[in-house]
Amino acid sequence: MILKHGIASLLVLCATCCPEDDCATVLCEGPPTLAFDLELDNANVFQNEIYALEDIRISGDNADDFTLELATFDAEKPESILVLQNFDWSIGTSENSLIIADTIVIPLTIEIVLSESDGCCGGIARLKSLVIHGATQEDLNGFYTISLD
Repeated sequence: MILKHGIASLLVLCATCCPEDDCATVLCEGPPTLAFDLELDNANVFQNEIYALEDIRISGDNADDFTLELATFDAEKPESILVLQNFDWSIGTSENSLIIADTIVIPLTIEIVLSESDGCCGGIARLKSLVIHGATQEDLNGFYTISLD
């Protein structure tokens, strides 16, 4: 009887102080994605067909690691938001530029840090700061409006 209580106590103790993290069942947030509403005269340049995705490119640090695509976030503005993604963000500060039709250059300074390494979702790239045209973006929600005026 004492042996049963001893084994049961040991199992309970191990279960409470030695948990195994089952990270396979945890859904973690992915790396940062930046979405830009590019406007000229207060109108979206893609929706008004002023520019197309083919007119946009990115230059600067690790430019080959970035992808650009158009996405829909509002049913009234189909495929009108420029999405900048990088599935292999470099930790630190990178200097890049969105180049539109080879004539408009929008400087971007992107600072990436890693999330805390505790738990299953640690060590994931996070946006620490974003500077667009020299203006620090206060709200790092991932959606930004850029005026081309």
